[in-house]
Amino acid sequence: MKSESYNVDDANLLILELTETVDELLEEYQLSDIETIEFNKLVSEKRRLEYIGVRFALKMLLGNTVLIEYDADGKPFLADKSYQISVSHSKNFMAVIAHPDRHVGIDIECPSAKIEKIYKRFLSEKEQIAFSEGKDIRQLQIAWSAKEALFKIIGNQAVDFANQLELFPFEANSTGKIKAKHIPTDSRYELHYFNTSDYTLAYCLV
Repeated sequence: MKSESYNVDDANLLILELTETVDELLEEYQLSDIETIEFNKLVSEKRRLEYIGVRFALKMLLGNTVLIEYDADGKPFLADKSYQISVSHSKNFMAVIAHPDRHVGIDIECPSAKIEKIYKRFLSEKEQIAFSEGKDIRQLQIAWSAKEALFKIIGNQAVDFANQLELFPFEANSTGKIKAKHIPTDSRYELHYFNTSDYTLAYCLV
């Protein structure tokens, strides 16, 4: 297990790379009775690993065990409402962010060849032209992660990534900022991103 932690705008952010099996994680994290019932309903090893991994990451981030609940849209929140949270996972990576007051959205994505096939689904024609028409894979990965992070804040009013979310031109570096707009409301956002050989991560606080 490897972890990286950051403090960003008074938010706590943790990236966790899991190398453990589900059984090994269960030795490290004690599920509550409610969590055990939910956990036992999961069939795939991947979903079980994600379930424990996210809770383990939040415990590492906040220093204590917390109970996660979900709203009507499936968005996670802490039962005690001590922090606003957002969680994401991709392959064996987990990312969690928490802030006591501000709404947060985070997304982590491991590199995948599918990005070249799907980028026209989440980028408008205007964005496709601005972002090298699909030639800069790193930029596409950052854009995808940024829109996923925004969606986690805005919700169902941003489900159509290509037509409801606009990213303004940015350079694909190892770290950076992205300006964005929710088109239906003309609300403006600023996101931050990390881009490594292992993953791309974007987060936003409002």
